[in-house]
Amino acid sequence: MSTTLTPMLDTAALEERIALVACGERPGKTQGCDSCRRKGAILLNIASTGAAEAVAATICGTGNRPGCYDCRDKSVKIVRLYNGEAA
Repeated sequence: MSTTLTPMLDTAALEERIALVACGERPGKTQGCDSCRRKGAILLNIASTGAAEAVAATICGTGNRPGCYDCRDKSVKIVRLYNGEAA
């Protein structure tokens, strides 16, 4: 089975956006915290596989266990962003 994912031209901008989503978007907030920005690259890599549960666990810091509901919602948005979907 083959999965076609949207190619991203500017991964640095996408990584920053993913870090912001992971940190918790709100009006006036323009970037994620230091911790979320450090996770940005790994979240981008995991999102490229479409594994929303793994993204949630990484955001939440739970390791192998599923993330909390808030982190699961964020992970779905991150995978959609990676795939170029409206989030």
